[in-house]
Amino acid sequence: MAMESAHKDFTLAPRASNSVSWLETLLLSGLAIGLGLWLSPEDPLMVETAFPWVILAPLLLGMRYGFMNGLASAAMLVLALFLCRAYSDAMYQEVPASFIVGVLVSGMLVGEFRDIWERRLERLDLANDYRQLRLDEFTRAHYILRISHDRLEQRVAGTDQSLRSSLLGLRSQLRALPRGDDALVALAGSILSLLAMYGSFRVAGLYRVSAQGRIDAEALSSIGEVSPLRHDDLLVRLCLERGELVSVREALLERGEHRQHSNYQACIPLVDTEGRVLAILAVEQMPFFAFNERTLSLLMILAGHIADLLLSDPLALQLQDSDAQAFSQNLKRSLIDAQQHSLEAYLYGFELEPTAHLDELLRLIEGSQRGLDLQLELTNQRGKTCVLVLLPLTSAEGAQGYLLRLHSLLRERFGLDQGLESLGVTTHAYDLDARNERQALRHFLFNECAFSDQQVAI
Repeated sequence: MAMESAHKDFTLAPRASNSVSWLETLLLSGLAIGLGLWLSPEDPLMVETAFPWVILAPLLLGMRYGFMNGLASAAMLVLALFLCRAYSDAMYQEVPASFIVGVLVSGMLVGEFRDIWERRLERLDLANDYRQLRLDEFTRAHYILRISHDRLEQRVAGTDQSLRSSLLGLRSQLRALPRGDDALVALAGSILSLLAMYGSFRVAGLYRVSAQGRIDAEALSSIGEVSPLRHDDLLVRLCLERGELVSVREALLERGEHRQHSNYQACIPLVDTEGRVLAILAVEQMPFFAFNERTLSLLMILAGHIADLLLSDPLALQLQDSDAQAFSQNLKRSLIDAQQHSLEAYLYGFELEPTAHLDELLRLIEGSQRGLDLQLELTNQRGKTCVLVLLPLTSAEGAQGYLLRLHSLLRERFGLDQGLESLGVTTHAYDLDARNERQALRHFLFNECAFSDQQVAI
């Protein structure tokens, strides 16, 4: 129910019924004539006086009730004028035309302006009622949104799982699998649960894609009651052809017209760094508040990292060191995230001189590793020990914070005035952002840091 408007009463005085208004018109007009007869019997309408006070009757009635009542009162005064002229020999033998016109015009003008302002006030009141209705709707929507936001905050507060910890947990599950097991089948439920945590899916299914580009009809894992997969569905076909996330327009989703084009609202491929599609997440229903570019981009990033965990990079497999394989694969994924999703990462190369503190420096750099960071210790072509440190999902500001923390650890261990440079450590830094290309990264690794393609694959 709408709230009562603060300007609901647009009239200056309480409104009277139609019969009461005409009764008041007759009484007030008659009273004016009667007072004139009592005060000035020889000139009851006060035509000859300095001011005709009886004209106040049509003025008041026109202002109170409008044009018709003001005109009626003025007409009664004019009629009284003619009656006095007809039944009295000496009174008003010459008809005062200015009095007649003035009385009629005064009653009509005041009444007309009163009607005009009443109509304006009524229109303003209608507009105000409409705005009040819209304000009530907005207020209800605001409180609903506020309640939903509070519930979402409670839901987020109830879980300590972040993007980093989610990927680390999935990596731990993958490492715990026995050799020879199908990783996608074994972790399908965990993968779908992880993606659903960020996408809030109501109905969705994870489907395997074979090396020939065919999709299995049966879902490896699902949320809700999924319908049978249609291989000719528009979104499914586009997702396979492009190897990227595809979705219906938000306008179609809001109007409920997306079913005319596809059974799904979005299709998210699990694509590794080489463009191989491992599986497709077909989303049939997800909340409208979650259907936005930010959420879909986050899901695509997660899907890419998950695919990298499940598939191996062919270039990285050529490397003899398994740690170098994992590092190269994650480095390539960070470069793709930066180019396609503007998600920065940072790469440090610490080149150490063969000093007495070498082993201690290596342990200190290793101890500075964060949860999702990767480190790779190699000997470069200049014969020096070098530690590559990859900081995924980290901006330049975050990388500076890591470097400051490393300097702080060095000062605690070697003294207040000791830094990386004074201990014989040369720092090479590279910012993986949307502006950098793979060739620039290769130049950094193979020229500045003096590695070979047999040590790092990119």
